Amino acid sequence: MPLHVIDPARPLPRPPDRVLVAGGSGAGKTTVAGKLAALFDLPRIELDALYYGPGWTVRPGFADDVERATRQPRWVTEWHYPEVNGVLADRAELLVWLDYPTGLTMTSLLLRTLQRSLHREVLWSGNQEAPLRTVFTDPENILRYGWATRHGTRDELRALAAAGRGDLPRVLRFTRPAELARWLIRQGRERSVARA
Repeated sequence: MPLHVIDPARPLPRPPDRVLVAGGSGAGKTTVAGKLAALFDLPRIELDALYYGPGWTVRPGFADDVERATRQPRWVTEWHYPEVNGVLADRAELLVWLDYPTGLTMTSLLLRTLQRSLHREVLWSGNQEAPLRTVFTDPENILRYGWATRHGTRDELRALAAAGRGDLPRVLRFTRPAELARWLIRQGRERSVARA
């Protein structure tokens, strides 16, 4: 079964109620999910906050928390943890796929990691990015992870489609940030007209 990729130039039949934002590390999933939450007035589920406990440990209740949160009728979240992606795909109406070139996502990931590391930014559960030098010593370093999983979204979507799942959400695929920006602007205008 092929993915149901829809043309971003065409209007959505109605504002979506349950949206996933997929893409490689550094693609901007969290930022885009926040923009979509504001645009469509959707509650935001931040998966990283549910996933990470202190010391970058995985919270034992993660899958249960995601299952519970996505029972709600309306939400937007990221799609990047394989252990819950099936549940998310079953429940979402729309998947916004940030299918950007590897050079772009890795550059963004490097800059984001550098900024977080230098500013000792506190993330989920009090965690902080490790110093950049750990890219050479830590196999779990975010930059190494980003490189190793750079094709993960594409591979997982293809696997779900190949499995013949009829419950996959509609997919809006963007290959450049400018395409996404134009789409977001158009959605904002359409929403403004609808409210007037």
